[in-house]
Amino acid sequence: MKPSSGKINPDLARERGKASFDTRELTYLLYGGRERTERKKFLESLVEKDPVFSKEDDYILDRRRAYERGLQKGLRIVELVKEHQITDPNEQSILGRSTQTHLPHTLHKGMFIPTIKGQGSEEQKAKWLPLAESFQIIGTYAQTEIGHGTFVRGLETIATYDKTTQEFIIHSPTHSACKWWPGNLGKTSNFATVPARLIVDGTDRGIQMFLVQLRDLETHQPLPGITIGDIGAKFSMMYNGSDNGYLMFDRVRIPLDQMLMGLSKLSPDGTFTKPANSKLLYGTMSLTRAGIVGDSFWQLSKAITIAIRYSAVRRQGQLKQGEPETQIIDYKTQQYKLLPGLAMAYASKFAFDHVWRSFQERQKKIAAGDLSILPESHAITSGLKAFSTSTAMHHAETCRLACGGHGYLLYSGLPELYTLLNAACTYEGDNDVLFLQVARFLVKIASQAQEGKALPVSLRYLLRRNEQCPVINGEGFLEPGVQRTIYQDRTGSEVRAVAEKLQRKISSGTDSSDAWNELSVDLLRCAKGYSHCVMVSYLLDSMENLSGVSSSLRRVLKCVADLFVLWGIVEDSGSFLEAGVLNCTQTQTIRQQVYDLMDKLRPEAVALVDAFDHSDYVLNSPLGRFDGNVYEDLFRWAQRSELNDEQVQPGYYKYLRPLMQNNKSKL
Repeated sequence: MKPSSGKINPDLARERGKASFDTRELTYLLYGGRERTERKKFLESLVEKDPVFSKEDDYILDRRRAYERGLQKGLRIVELVKEHQITDPNEQSILGRSTQTHLPHTLHKGMFIPTIKGQGSEEQKAKWLPLAESFQIIGTYAQTEIGHGTFVRGLETIATYDKTTQEFIIHSPTHSACKWWPGNLGKTSNFATVPARLIVDGTDRGIQMFLVQLRDLETHQPLPGITIGDIGAKFSMMYNGSDNGYLMFDRVRIPLDQMLMGLSKLSPDGTFTKPANSKLLYGTMSLTRAGIVGDSFWQLSKAITIAIRYSAVRRQGQLKQGEPETQIIDYKTQQYKLLPGLAMAYASKFAFDHVWRSFQERQKKIAAGDLSILPESHAITSGLKAFSTSTAMHHAETCRLACGGHGYLLYSGLPELYTLLNAACTYEGDNDVLFLQVARFLVKIASQAQEGKALPVSLRYLLRRNEQCPVINGEGFLEPGVQRTIYQDRTGSEVRAVAEKLQRKISSGTDSSDAWNELSVDLLRCAKGYSHCVMVSYLLDSMENLSGVSSSLRRVLKCVADLFVLWGIVEDSGSFLEAGVLNCTQTQTIRQQVYDLMDKLRPEAVALVDAFDHSDYVLNSPLGRFDGNVYEDLFRWAQRSELNDEQVQPGYYKYLRPLMQNNKSKL
């Protein structure tokens, strides 16, 4: 992105002047205060100023060059970390994120190291973590198989224990057992944590985690028995620079101490000790899914920044004849496209902060031996991952469409943000599969409630029989308590209804698995509603717990939160009507409140996206420039097209000229 000329588009300048709050105050709130915000800016500036991280070639690289550039950037990131003694993992993440590149150690740091930390014994951690953290080895997390995605219990890769040599024989018995999709696997990693089915004396002991070397540490050649490579081009530009890979094992032997034994254990004589709770084996996945909620905020906030700034600059058509062309952000249809996405971005940020704090607290309880919270923790992280990515993807695509033809240009940045969120809907758990896991938890909770068992405090609303909301005036629907009750009652009604239908089918003689499949669409809807309810609850909690915030900012954030909550009701009004929580008149009243909220947020829109504090470098989009000089930068990008390297392309002489000459006639 070319540095700003200092000249600000007058429309954009005027929009910023309309804001009723201090943008910096909101930025500090989002990023944890002034000191942390300034630190974030400093870290991003290290990347922006370094020529290694130039983005001038981002949209024109082929796969080979993109992969090589990723390796180059990965090395430079590690050098910057050492040069500036950046030890905080969050700060290292800011560095990596600002490159907008899938770095060669993304999975190494994001899943390989956390798996060793979470599932390795103290001896294993002492041996392997120093090697991994110093990059003497580079690893990935090789779970997904070509025939088995999120169905972990269906994985086919086997690890047969040979007591005579005290070794495991890792083997891929079929093509469907081929590991497929792990990031940084195809050409980069030399180690992997590998979930495989442990076989001891012919007995299947379930899925356990193994540490397997893949490549020679000097030559980088695959080791004997290892078939490994890149799976090919993907939908996303960024992920096309990454070597998502395939991996097959042909009776590869590893020593006994390379089964991670912090949870499950296997003694030399073959005695197996299972973990206190099997869900502990998937702790890395829960951690990753919680992080993806934050990623959804990051990507959506960039998309909405681009679209709203462009909408303030772009003028097209006339609202009234004889007047200047209208800023497209003044069209109500444009506001209805974009402002709910803006509200979703803020909701995602506050929800992520909430779930991340809760996750850290739960980890402390788990470490102290309290495993009772695991089921709900899994349901929350799985549901929020699925809800945030699918909803953010929808809004990102709406942003692209809202920018018209310019939004279709690759270098607008919007297609790439859509593809990144699209990918997030399937990796680390396909969203529908995750929602069905959430549904299984909810049905179990409903069964416990029916049996009179005590429920977690956060789920006791499922016990109450809901009544229609008594509120009839629009202002009443802005009360947080009313909003929370509406969502909880809709969720409770859906959970009880689907649980009762499931029980009736089973009681009538239908096999439980068949009954589950027959009702899976209803179960999916129930889980989506629950996850939406969790996000609403976390957002309302965040708004209620704001401290040290000016009245003007509090008022604007209240409008943003109300828009998220009420727009969700309007867009899925059928479920609230079906649950008997609201009637048609009430939903019409809520829809009018949504329109009123949009009127209030319209003059705040540009300031609200400015508060995300995305630099021009990070956005890398002519449409989203801070200075609003959209058309000058679009022209600059067009001139850099590869087809403009030569005025006359070789293809003219090969094909176009012969075509013209074959049909030549006098003019």
